[in-house]
Amino acid sequence: MLVELSNEKQLASFTAEVRAKPQHHRFLIGRNGANIRKIRDATGARIIFPTDKDEDKELITIIGKKEAIAKAKEQLEITIKELDLIVEDTMTVDPKHHRHFVARRGEVLRQIADQYGGVTVSFPRSGVQSDKVTLKGAKECVEGAKNRITEIVNDLDQMVQMEVTIPQKFHRTVMGARGSKVQAITTEFDVQIKFPEKDSGNNANVEEGHGQVNGEVNEKDCEKARDALLSLVPVTVEENVPFRHHRFIIGQKGENVRNMMTEFDVNIQVPPAQDQSDIIRITGPPANTERASAALRLKVQQLEEEERDRQARPSACIIGKRGVVITKIREKHDVNIQFPPRGDPEENFITITGYEANVNEAKNAILAITGELDKMVKETVEIDSRVHSRLIGSRGKAIKKVMEEYKVEIKFPQYMQDIVEEEDMEAYMNPKPFQALLDPGLGSQGQGGSSGQGGQKKEEAGFVVSGAPWAQEAPNMDSAVDFPSMGAMSSAQSTPTTWGPRR
Repeated sequence: MLVELSNEKQLASFTAEVRAKPQHHRFLIGRNGANIRKIRDATGARIIFPTDKDEDKELITIIGKKEAIAKAKEQLEITIKELDLIVEDTMTVDPKHHRHFVARRGEVLRQIADQYGGVTVSFPRSGVQSDKVTLKGAKECVEGAKNRITEIVNDLDQMVQMEVTIPQKFHRTVMGARGSKVQAITTEFDVQIKFPEKDSGNNANVEEGHGQVNGEVNEKDCEKARDALLSLVPVTVEENVPFRHHRFIIGQKGENVRNMMTEFDVNIQVPPAQDQSDIIRITGPPANTERASAALRLKVQQLEEEERDRQARPSACIIGKRGVVITKIREKHDVNIQFPPRGDPEENFITITGYEANVNEAKNAILAITGELDKMVKETVEIDSRVHSRLIGSRGKAIKKVMEEYKVEIKFPQYMQDIVEEEDMEAYMNPKPFQALLDPGLGSQGQGGSSGQGGQKKEEAGFVVSGAPWAQEAPNMDSAVDFPSMGAMSSAQSTPTTWGPRR
């Protein structure tokens, strides 16, 4: 048995070699290996082509029995001779399509040459009005290249080309980071999009089309791609938002407005406080600006409702700042006081729980507060906003003194809330450009110079020179100390003179 296997292995271990140009190997192999499989099935021999790592790219090795090797070699040599026969052929291509083949340094032609055995395709030179195209190479390669060029031309004839005008200043926005937005459109709709050069004008055309599909489907895809491009062009929308709500739109350190810009991918411009303007501008793609505008309107609606609720409900005064008032009533009368939630049908009713005597006393205390509220009046006074900071004082101390003295509540228009909120007062009291104009002396005191009780700013006189000779009194000419006699020693006690110590 072993002898038979050894003899069979010796019979099947013959090899032979055939040489062929590397560009012809793909034709010898055929599509999906059809040609080489046909030879292998007919002869039973194995045919090995060189890889990229082999130094000799032309050497083809045949392994098998002696008879099988001879038949396979014969068939391969016949095919190789046919491929080696160089032929030259011509075909006609409409000049309007020539640029597609030679564009990008002949990228399409290189692909055809790689695919069809290195066939050479020559188009007329630029400026020559000719539709004649020349092909050189093996006969089968030339035929394959001609068929491929014909397919490309047919696709180009069926393509639709559209143009859409987009201002050049928006081109980068429409393209997106590294062209990501345009690439998404080209992939989704199977089209090509070409942007003009930067120096071609402010309102340049964006050329769109060249889809790799045919008929009406191609035209529809181009229209969809055009609409997708236009949807990326930024627009600016103006929203009328009362100025008193701007600080809530911006949020602490701009947190709210930044979150909104990130969420909707837009740019939101809030006017400076000194402009006292109600217009907020939103810039971005139409779909994004529409969603951001809707969110902004909803936010304003919520702020308006909260404002109306605060004005309509006296519970804020009953509760007091941070619950100080209601806490005192609860502790003093030993009762539990519950307020209804906002929007409750019985939101005007307050529930007091405890002993009857304590409940009645707490009730009278609350009614006393509401009675005082009913007697209150509201008056609006117009004062130039440039002097608001002077009226408020450092950390609101000046305005607090006025409120405590006259038992009133004063609100300023920028925040429209209790002036005793020191955190908001700090933001309100930020240095403003016109502060130095009203009191130039304030600018020389510095921003951090507060000392003593109550944080009063230390007054500085600036640079002062003391002890200079010109600041001293003139010497007494009659003084024996300053001007001693030459004849007798002065009995007066020696003291330092104005002009310095004696030597």
